[in-house]
Amino acid sequence: MSTATMPYNLVRRLGIPLALGFALLATLEWGLPAAGIPAYLLPPPSRVISAALQPEVRLAYHTIATAGAALLGLAVGTLISFIVAVAFLFFRPLEDALYPWILLGQSLPSVALAPLLTIWLGDGLAARAAMAALFAGFPLLIATISGLRRPAPEQLVMMQAYGASQWQILRLLRLPAALPFIFSGLRVAGALAVIGALVSELAGAGRGLGYLITTSTYRLATDRAFAAVAAAAGLALALHGGFLWLERTIVYWERDR
Repeated sequence: MSTATMPYNLVRRLGIPLALGFALLATLEWGLPAAGIPAYLLPPPSRVISAALQPEVRLAYHTIATAGAALLGLAVGTLISFIVAVAFLFFRPLEDALYPWILLGQSLPSVALAPLLTIWLGDGLAARAAMAALFAGFPLLIATISGLRRPAPEQLVMMQAYGASQWQILRLLRLPAALPFIFSGLRVAGALAVIGALVSELAGAGRGLGYLITTSTYRLATDRAFAAVAAAAGLALALHGGFLWLERTIVYWERDR
């Protein structure tokens, strides 16, 4: 891709979504008061922005707290998912024994685990990061398993014919082939990690965007609650964009696909 076409592609990708976003904000700003909807039920965007800028709301502080829990949980979930995926790759009976239980654990309502994690780990960073790891771990595991098994049998036979060990095949063939899958999983897991941290904060915490949402709705300060929701959405989008940039930088051979 030439450098001359990059600005055009950027405008083409972002121009229409940004235009739709501005149109929606303008419609809400003028339409909600015109429809007679009270601000405490659905505040216009200007009130949400004003609430976000109020020092007593401490939106930046709560956003950083949620981001820290989400990133820590995402890191833990990524590490555990990769270790489990490699173990499943080398020991197929282990996958046959554990995979149904992993599916069963994923089917459990994770929201119901948040109060238990708060009891077990306290209302600090550990519980919030654990919930983020639970939300992020499953899609990463599935993506990593699929990616590590991506190489064709002919490629594996050729590597073995050259005397490569299983660890060399993993490092030189399977892992590069799995990187696009892993980054796709990370883009999904980043947003899920933010959701997991929010769920834990809603269950009981002294900081974070979930805590801000809880206290704001209790006081009918819906403009502050919407500001926290917008900050959480921005955090998830930032993680998605960051992983997309890393993928295009590291997995350079997949750029033009």
